[in-house]
Formats: sequence, C-alpha cells, structure tokens
Amino acid sequence: MKTMWNKLFDISFFDYEYVYKDAFWLLLIIPILILWYILKENDKGKNVNISTLDNFDEPPFSFISLAKHFNFIISLIGLALIIVTLSKPQDAKDVEKFNKKNIEGIDVILALDVSGSMMAEDFKPNRLESAKKTALEFIEERPNDRIGLVVYEGEAYTQAPLTNDHALLHDLFLGVQSGLVAPGTAIGSGLITAVNRLRESDAKSKVIILLSDGVNNQGEIDPITASEIAKEFGIRVYTIGVGKNGTAPLPMQTPFGIVMQQVEVEIDEKLLNSISEITNGKYFRAKNEKELQSIYTEIDLLEKSKVSVIEFKTDPPEKYYGFLFIGLLLLLISKLISNTLLKSIN
Repeated sequence: MKTMWNKLFDISFFDYEYVYKDAFWLLLIIPILILWYILKENDKGKNVNISTLDNFDEPPFSFISLAKHFNFIISLIGLALIIVTLSKPQDAKDVEKFNKKNIEGIDVILALDVSGSMMAEDFKPNRLESAKKTALEFIEERPNDRIGLVVYEGEAYTQAPLTNDHALLHDLFLGVQSGLVAPGTAIGSGLITAVNRLRESDAKSKVIILLSDGVNNQGEIDPITASEIAKEFGIRVYTIGVGKNGTAPLPMQTPFGIVMQQVEVEIDEKLLNSISEITNGKYFRAKNEKELQSIYTEIDLLEKSKVSVIEFKTDPPEKYYGFLFIGLLLLLISKLISNTLLKSIN
C-alpha cells in the first residue's frame, strides 16, 4: 500500500521528460478562463441612481463569495494538471536508463569446437556437454558483457551474435550439437568467423575464447593467418585444449549399434599456443571439467571497458499518475461545491 501511495504522489515536475510537449499549449486556456471569470463577475454589477449612500454600511463578509472564488481556482488547477497528464510525463533518469546506458564489460566471442571427437567421454557426460556447461557458468558470472557464440567442425557458423540478452544466449547454447555441418576440425574457419563478429566492435577489450580438442584438418583459412588478422583488429585470443592425455572413450556407430572405442587424444597444442601468442592471449589445457572451470575463472579476471548498449526492454515507467489523480480529485471537489454550497448562486 505504501509503495502504491509513493508511486501515486511521486510528482517532481521539473525532473521529468515530457513526450508530448505540444500539449502545454493547452495551458493558454487558463488565462482565457481567468479573463472570462473576471469579466463575468464585473458584469453582475447594476447601475442604480440613488441620492445618498448614508443608509448603506460596509458590505458584510461573504463566505459564499469567497467559496465561489476558491471553487474557480481549484477547478483551474485541476484542469492544468489534466493538461500536464496529456503531455505524458516520464522520469528523466528512467528515460536515460531504459534507452541507453554505459555499462562495464568486454566483448567476448566463444568459439566452440563441436566436431565428432567432442563426444568423447573422458569428461562427463562428454566433452561437448561439459564445455557447454562451463561456458554457461562463465556467461552467468559476466552479466555486463556482450557475448556471442561461434561453433565449428568442418565448417564454422555463428550460433549467436554479440548480445547482452544472456537468456537468449543460454537457449542458443542448449541447441548446440555435433554433426550439423561437414565433419572435421576447421580451427582457422572458426577463428576467422569469430573475428568477423568482433571486428566492428567499439569495445576497448575484444576477446575470443577458442576451445578445441583436435587438430586443424579442414577449412580454407589457415589458423595462423586468422590469428594475424585478429591481431590487426586488436583481438586477444585465449585458446583452450580439451581432453586427457593418452586415450579417451568415444562412442562409435557400427552395424551392431553404438560401440565405445578408445581413441588417441590428439590436440595440436603447438598451434593453439601460437594463436594465443600472436594475439597476446594465453593457452590453457583442460584435462577435466574442474580445470576447465578454473580456466574460465582466470579469463573472467580480464579488464573491463565501457561498452555502449542499447536496451530493448519495456517503455520507461509513466509518471502521470499523481497529476491525473490530483487533477481529477480537484475537479470532483469543484463539482461537489458547485452542486451543494453554490447551487443556489447564479
């Protein structure tokens, strides 16, 4: 109840923005009505020729006359408040907050390897699901960052462009799966696609987190060339190699159904390290989910820079409630006075 009362009477005329400022021209009606009222009152006097004023005392104080003037004044105030309501007042601070704001953050693209080897089960339930889980935890810890998602195997594509809508990003992450495009591991294609998503960013800090569990064996873009391009755009690339040393269990489709086979873990650490060195980033190796989480935690400590963000939420809160309520209340009081106390007064 207290909150509703405060909202109703939250009136601060000069602190508001007015959407329909032309409505204030209607306030010219007020001086016109005042002039009409004065002329009307003066016109009520009648000229009577008398020989003397001796029998006339000072007119007694008229409460009815005072009430009539008071009633006219409150009706004018009520009308003025209704006109202010028509101008659609909004809090200036809220307008700025809802339309555009500066927030602290960085622009990040997550480049995720979704090749068939990411289904290996040395992570539980597998590398891909573990990578998705830890990446989502990273996103939740950075609510002020614009984050996008690029996925790659034999080809690369953008799953989500840079966005502050982390709820949408979460849903898009859940839809990531292996086998949607050509098989293989095109690290260069994944990296250059991520660079393209960041190259027009105005953030001072632009970062790509590239995760892979294999060796570059597909794509027309050489990973080193892609790294040089990233460097030219001031993009740091943090690379993560995923997988245990030795072998890992990988489900394989056979004529007899899915069979678990032990496959060699082959990660081109030299290449991933070169990518990070060229772009002034850092290479990490994750042999289990806990190590992967700690890597994201370390990356989470990156510097933050101001990024201008356009908010597309709801309209700013309206601030006409108090004006409308008081205006209608005053007009109602004026009407009640006219129909009761002043009813017999012409």
